[in-house]
Amino acid sequence: MTLAIPSALPLPLVSTILDTLFINFQPPTISLLAGPVLTTVAAGLRSGLIVDIGWAETVVTAVYEYREVQCKRSVRGMKLLGGSFANMLAGAIDPNALKEDPAETKAAKERALPSFQECEEVFSRMGWCKSAKKPEADPPAQGLPPVQEEDELGASMRSLNISKGSEESAVVSIPLSSTAAPMTLRLPFSELADPCESALFATGTSAEDLDDEELPLHLLLYRSLLCLPVDVRTICMARIVFVGGGSNILGLNGRVLDELAILIEARGWDPVKGQAVEKLRENPKLHRTRARKAGPTEVPQGQGTATPSIPAGLVEQESDPIEEQLKREASKGAPPLVSGYLRAVESLGAFSGASLLSQLKIPSVSTVEREQWLQHGVSGASRPGEINIAAQRQSMGPSSFKSGAVDRSSWTLGLWG
Repeated sequence: MTLAIPSALPLPLVSTILDTLFINFQPPTISLLAGPVLTTVAAGLRSGLIVDIGWAETVVTAVYEYREVQCKRSVRGMKLLGGSFANMLAGAIDPNALKEDPAETKAAKERALPSFQECEEVFSRMGWCKSAKKPEADPPAQGLPPVQEEDELGASMRSLNISKGSEESAVVSIPLSSTAAPMTLRLPFSELADPCESALFATGTSAEDLDDEELPLHLLLYRSLLCLPVDVRTICMARIVFVGGGSNILGLNGRVLDELAILIEARGWDPVKGQAVEKLRENPKLHRTRARKAGPTEVPQGQGTATPSIPAGLVEQESDPIEEQLKREASKGAPPLVSGYLRAVESLGAFSGASLLSQLKIPSVSTVEREQWLQHGVSGASRPGEINIAAQRQSMGPSSFKSGAVDRSSWTLGLWG
């Protein structure tokens, strides 16, 4: 039996789960595997950035070579989104429904509003997410701004009395049957995307006013990538996997990637930000002083204009023929490595990854046997969480391929120990 559980699950809960499975189902062994690693396996990857938009929270886990190297969380999930959508429906039914009225009882107020199940069904059918607003380009310093094709198209549509945003301004009918009196709400289609803006992207709220546990999704991904080492970041940013119930919202995954690309273009990979940093970047005097202090300037010989010297850090590295030959030999038959840009990858989920590993009979780091668990319990697990490679090395003999060749006298709970 393979058990796919989060790596942050407390040890008492792990012990309770193992006791229940060993006593009631009596499997001979149970392998413990982390959910983000299994999601990476189901996507056909070795590394990736797993974005799990769940019910209570959103968890961003960086996986590098089948190991979890970082994990960050935010309370912005489907629970917060469902509450925001329910408040929107309640405000559309009765603008005074959200105000506290001591004369009205709680039961009467709940009967006048739609139920939780109906709010969830309406959002799953009609909820969506708007596209990202790209920053406007700076106007030219002199001359008239160029006329784009969109402006010409908008002028021709206005002359024909055709509205440009007809899809978003359309009115949709939402039948509600769980209220005290069944009714049909008529709302603009654009308002159905407002709960996603406020709950998942914190539109209208400054980032300085948010705690570390309240970050919007795009800022959570940006900080997760920013805290990773450079080599791990280049691999993970090209392998972003969205899973969880929130990943099924129409337009959400593309919106997160677009917002993340805008953040990277505006800030780069510099963790320091603020007005002082912007002034430092825009001050030409500081740049000249820095370039002057970088090293001795070359004195031009002869007459004429001298070519500007290239800083040593920007000079291309001299090619080494032996190293290039070794790289060519090592990369023969291997596909080119995709890295350095944002890309989303689909996955079949953690349970498909666990099924794949079970069919391939790949042993996990933590494999618990029933007899040893019932005899010793949690206290029988050894503390080291790594695979002892030296203990498995042995010469090729008659007993090399026996099933009992691997020593299972000591076992570990791995990440959960």
